[in-house]
Amino acid sequence: MIGPTKLPKSPYASSIDEAQMHVRRCAEPRPPGDQVKAAIRRASRRLGLSFTRTRDIWYGDARRIDAAEMDRLRQGAENAEFAQAIAGIEVLRNRMLESNLPASRQVFTALTAALSALGLHAEGGAPAARPPDADLSSVLRL
Repeated sequence: MIGPTKLPKSPYASSIDEAQMHVRRCAEPRPPGDQVKAAIRRASRRLGLSFTRTRDIWYGDARRIDAAEMDRLRQGAENAEFAQAIAGIEVLRNRMLESNLPASRQVFTALTAALSALGLHAEGGAPAARPPDADLSSVLRL
């Protein structure tokens, strides 16, 4: 995963560089053997941008990034990162449910409560189905 540390600290860093980082974060997670074209298409769907616009930003060929577009890229990258974190919590929660360790039920209950507090599924029930590119801004209260 491309982290925020990849963005140059220089005040002269280009908005294209920042946009490129956000578009690549929107393509995560990338399975092994994933082709760049598939990653660009995934990012394009998640961001609601055309494939060609997303490709231009991905490769750093975009000439400019408007403020509204940059805001959209930032929000999309944050949503993608949030969705990945939630998916990780759900995997851990399900593993705890299947585990025979003494503390696993307590951990399962705590993770279920955390997910419920975020409004992601009903208490004790299965995780709510949601597309991986769903807009999570309402959950984040943004």
